Amino acid sequence: MITIICAECSKAPFGVTVSGLFRCDHCASEISTRDLVLDPGEVWAIDSAGTLGYLRAPDRA
Repeated sequence: MITIICAECSKAPFGVTVSGLFRCDHCASEISTRDLVLDPGEVWAIDSAGTLGYLRAPDRA
């Protein structure tokens, strides 16, 4: 998983909140999954610590 870093402060990842939003661990900026702009085939994911990230599309041979 590739961690998504906050675009507002560029210092920390986003963690999941009880509201379902994701909050930057540094500046408290919040986003939802609708705010994510991923390439085709990529999907967002949450690791066991609650950190937001994404998985790349597998290469097609």
